[in-house]
Amino acid sequence: MTDLWYDETGEGSPILLIHEGVVDSRLWDPVVPLLAPRHRVFRYDQRGFGRSPAQDGPYSLVEDLTSVLDAAGVDQAALVGASRGGGIALGTALERPERVSALVIVASALPGQPLNVEWTPEQIARWELAEESNDYAEMAQLDMEIWAPLGVDEALRTMFVENAKGSNSEHETTDGPVADRLAEIAVPTLVVSGARDQDAINENCERIAREIPGAQRAVVEEADHVLPWRAPEELADLILRFLKS
Repeated sequence: MTDLWYDETGEGSPILLIHEGVVDSRLWDPVVPLLAPRHRVFRYDQRGFGRSPAQDGPYSLVEDLTSVLDAAGVDQAALVGASRGGGIALGTALERPERVSALVIVASALPGQPLNVEWTPEQIARWELAEESNDYAEMAQLDMEIWAPLGVDEALRTMFVENAKGSNSEHETTDGPVADRLAEIAVPTLVVSGARDQDAINENCERIAREIPGAQRAVVEEADHVLPWRAPEELADLILRFLKS
């Protein structure tokens, strides 16, 4: 059993979608219907996001992911992880490789490597003030400026605002870094990023694709960090063609 919220749709070989650390699993709303005709598609809300409870004290992101697979009765799945979710997918491929059939790493974090995000001095000052006053609405606004510079619709804005507390809270995790272990990953891997994303994210993706043996690389030109929302058709097509190959 798992106390994390998850759902599933479709039939076929299983895919587990893992969301970014500034939103929740609704990020995949535009993608799920495109994958479900060929696959059994799962998604879940990470601890402290969306409909899943927060955790007091340390916890394992990898164990959370495998608890969802266990609850769904899935022995092995293709993991599609975006941003923080990409780091979780990479960690699972290292720590529980028997549960992973393939990886699609999207605009990924890379645990163990610092992420140098480009903030303006004005944004830094606003962030410091918002932190002092626990102004999560302002934190969400800043997150949108950094991670969704191509703009937000009402649904995406709602996701940022509703998850601002979770995304800006301390998450004590027991999982180790993965940055120096990429060469150990032995499953088929596709690495995707958006050309309009932060340079640091694209650099992460270049490194991941370079160091995982046999990894494939793709760039979606008109997409920023919220790639599943920004370019669902192109991302779904990349996933489906990769998993079919």
